[in-house]
Amino acid sequence: MNLAKLKSLIKNSEIEVLGFSTHTKASELYVEVKFLDKQNKFIWHGLVPYQYRRTATFIENEEELAIYLEKIKPYFVKDAIQKWIEQEKKYWQDEMSGKAVTKPFFDELAKLVWISQFPANDNPQRRLQDIKELGYTIASRPIGMRIKREFLLVPLPRHANTGYETFSAAFRKKALKILNQLNVYELSEANQAGLLPDHKFPEIRWDSATKSENPETMTEIEIKDKFQLLDNQRNQQKREVCRKCFQTNQRGIIFGINYFYEGNEH
Repeated sequence: MNLAKLKSLIKNSEIEVLGFSTHTKASELYVEVKFLDKQNKFIWHGLVPYQYRRTATFIENEEELAIYLEKIKPYFVKDAIQKWIEQEKKYWQDEMSGKAVTKPFFDELAKLVWISQFPANDNPQRRLQDIKELGYTIASRPIGMRIKREFLLVPLPRHANTGYETFSAAFRKKALKILNQLNVYELSEANQAGLLPDHKFPEIRWDSATKSENPETMTEIEIKDKFQLLDNQRNQQKREVCRKCFQTNQRGIIFGINYFYEGNEH
């Protein structure tokens, strides 16, 4: 993206674009923007994603981005933001009673300022993922030595649930049995308690047509076609290689095995 070109394309005087940033690990691209509400002497200043898989936002050029920013501008005036906050807080109160662990995280984000400190939790990243999976847009940027990150809830309309697939404890037990409780990386039946059904098709390439339910009635053939068993460490390694492949169009040398069943690394 060219910043000067983008600025020249935006006709709305209440939109100021300041720069671009990337969250490489999440494959997210942002534009830094100020939305001015001159009538109410209000400014929203933050990052707006223009490539964000969870809401199927994939803007490729300056022309598309200029149109997009002008389209969403009405969501960032003072009255619209206040109405959005009231609506979403009511949603959590009325329909999210089962999300007691995640709600404190949403309450912090609902302040609509950059947040780096969240309530004590063993897995804060999972709580943020829960919120994203409910259709919320959360921007992220590094702080300090770029090891830690802070997060900003962007007051855009909540999209349809775009989260990861889930499966019940009964399904997991069935899958482990059908897949012979075999870690496909180690080719070992040791440490069976740490095994989890892993999707063979990487999550980073999912789209709205990919996600599906995993009912306990899935057949043996369906489970073998869709899942394999890995421990969490190997699953994380696989995820990182798939992410790099998605971003660069270069197939990864996963687990150190330089082999492709068809073609080469391109």
